[in-house]
Amino acid sequence: MSETRSDVDIQTDSACPQGEGQNSRIVLAVDDDPFCLRLLERHLQDDGYTVVTASDGKEALRILLHQGLQLVVTDGMMPEMGGLDLCRALRAHEGVGLVFIIVLTANTNEDYLVEAFQAGADDYVTKPFKKRELLARLRAGQRLLDLQRELDKRTMEVHRMNAELAVANKKFATLATTDELTGLVNRRDAMERLNGYWASAKRYGDPLSCIILDIDHFKKFNDTYGHAVGDSVLRETAHTLQASVRRGEIVCRVGGEEFLVICPKATVEAARKAAERLRRTVAARVIADGQNELSITISLGLAGACDGITSPDQLLKAADDALYAAKAAGRNCVRAAHDSTEAPAASAIPS
Repeated sequence: MSETRSDVDIQTDSACPQGEGQNSRIVLAVDDDPFCLRLLERHLQDDGYTVVTASDGKEALRILLHQGLQLVVTDGMMPEMGGLDLCRALRAHEGVGLVFIIVLTANTNEDYLVEAFQAGADDYVTKPFKKRELLARLRAGQRLLDLQRELDKRTMEVHRMNAELAVANKKFATLATTDELTGLVNRRDAMERLNGYWASAKRYGDPLSCIILDIDHFKKFNDTYGHAVGDSVLRETAHTLQASVRRGEIVCRVGGEEFLVICPKATVEAARKAAERLRRTVAARVIADGQNELSITISLGLAGACDGITSPDQLLKAADDALYAAKAAGRNCVRAAHDSTEAPAASAIPS
């Protein structure tokens, strides 16, 4: 042989890792007859192939598992492990990828050839083989490998593009429903959620309330400290509100310094307690922004779905009117839409 086993192993592992195009120009030649193996090696090298050799099926299997070669020309009849047993072993091994196997055989019996294909052979050439025929069949196998490699490449590219598209779609969906500055539910999604809770409450007779609040004298933060500080106040307030609501309550930013808290299955009195909790928590918070320590307060108006309120829009209008009442009362306080009248015993949507 023109190369020793160790030399070939080093060259093949370093230059042609599995899956690269160069690998389709490397052939594993397997034969227990030294003369036939040298002849086969010379013919393949004359056609530009790099040749790795093995003298039996066991050695060939070890080389294939170690180096990941994809073209095999093997004698069919060998001691220890013959060509057909090699085919079976390769097809049964989960770690072996696509391998094109040509079996060299002097046995042209139909039963033997059928057995060879059933064992996993892709093609056969009769012995004594003709160089042109062998090379032509080998090139056909190489084309199949190249096509499969290109198909795998395109499939991976499609998977990559699909993954990127899924990430982009998720990002767009988040942007469509999330306020960019605060990370809260935005106005559009807030209205959809409120409509959904309204429909559910009407169907099952559950109470539903909402709270509208805004930051007192917010304009002075922008005018005095600049819009960057104003944005910081909005973010910190949003964080405080989000951290202070109870499970199931949804905090939304619906405009400028205005926030909405949806309170599913909450009566007016339950929403009043929630609003007062939010007011106290925000008032106790000091926002540090650079050299500034800012204290803020909020005014809150709330309303519950009850007699006289027949739509989500009316519920929001009632809460908004209550917010204006809180501002008129001096700010940093809570007002409910029914404070001027006797509150109903249960704030359920009439069926």
